[in-house]
Amino acid sequence: MADTRSERVRWAALSKVSAVAGAIATRKLLQALWPAGDDTTGPPFNPADRRVAWSTAVQWGIAAGVGAGLARVISQRAAAAGWEAATGSAPPGLKT
Repeated sequence: MADTRSERVRWAALSKVSAVAGAIATRKLLQALWPAGDDTTGPPFNPADRRVAWSTAVQWGIAAGVGAGLARVISQRAAAAGWEAATGSAPPGLKT
């Protein structure tokens, strides 16, 4: 059976909500785990700030990039599993 427009809209909304939730959780986790080291200010909230050392800004960028990528995969898979549990079929666009 072909995907209906309403299924595609619901899936798009669910996947966006799960992505936002994953991004928020990742940022909070990174902030909690970020080593303060000699700088007691914690993670650089704005790595573009010239007062943040290049090494710190690059480390934050790498950690944020990896964290965001993992969060996206995890949240999308969780959303797809939830969709399948609720509807009994794969989400629109993921059907094989």
